[in-house]
Amino acid sequence: MRKIRKPTDVSENVYVACVNIVRDNGLRNRLIAAKNLIGTASGEFDSKASRGNIHTIARENTVNGNITKKELEEVYTLRMARKGAAGRPIYDRILLSAELGICPLCSHREATTIDHYLPKTEYPRLTVTPINLLPCCKDCNDIKDAFYPRNSHEELIHPYYDDIETDHWLTASIQQSVPCTFIYSVSPPDGWPHLLSDRVRFHFAKLQLSRLYATQAAVELSMIRAQLSKLLNISGIAGVKAYLSEGEETRSEANKNSWQAVFYRTAMNDDWFCSGGFQ
Repeated sequence: MRKIRKPTDVSENVYVACVNIVRDNGLRNRLIAAKNLIGTASGEFDSKASRGNIHTIARENTVNGNITKKELEEVYTLRMARKGAAGRPIYDRILLSAELGICPLCSHREATTIDHYLPKTEYPRLTVTPINLLPCCKDCNDIKDAFYPRNSHEELIHPYYDDIETDHWLTASIQQSVPCTFIYSVSPPDGWPHLLSDRVRFHFAKLQLSRLYATQAAVELSMIRAQLSKLLNISGIAGVKAYLSEGEETRSEANKNSWQAVFYRTAMNDDWFCSGGFQ
């Protein structure tokens, strides 16, 4: 759930570059005739993206009365996503826009593909619109699939428009079990608008981030458990807390809402954990 730079490519230009190479003259002419409709759809998306109104964009079966969804889907699959296609340079620029190559939807896995924020199967006019295309990991792409929001509270966080990085909103608690378990959840700041809070919670649940982060926390704990035990024996709870505090500080500098930063932040503030609960 990281903000990344918004593409600057003009939607109509991208669309024309993709459809100009269509060999079938009749199909190419029909596609080019819809250029202005593609631009209009892009403008509507842009104006609604940060206001919780994306769900009001209408779904379509045909465009301009004579272009099918399948024909527009193939503009993406055959003329943008395919290696060597006319639109592939735009595809690659979008994919490479992910900071450190990390998926901005989950903030953890590698971004290896492109996701349509609004699915191309339901919104064919947005099939090659750059602001509707996000760098994404395969897992988030698969989980999201053809999902589209039915109301403003179901609109996933959009990496080009939504910036939630300045506030602490990700939290965790420790379940006192053997081994102990980190349970992640969303805890929005009091000053956030209710709609933003609902959207972040929905995004977190829809993409199954609690399970992802808990799994990673378990792996992290297994890797530092021996070091924590050594510190507890030598320096007591203070030594354990100092180690965890340093871990939290370095990870928060990169992303205060990463599962790693929250793992160390939660652990260092839990007396049960620091007194040996980690064992």
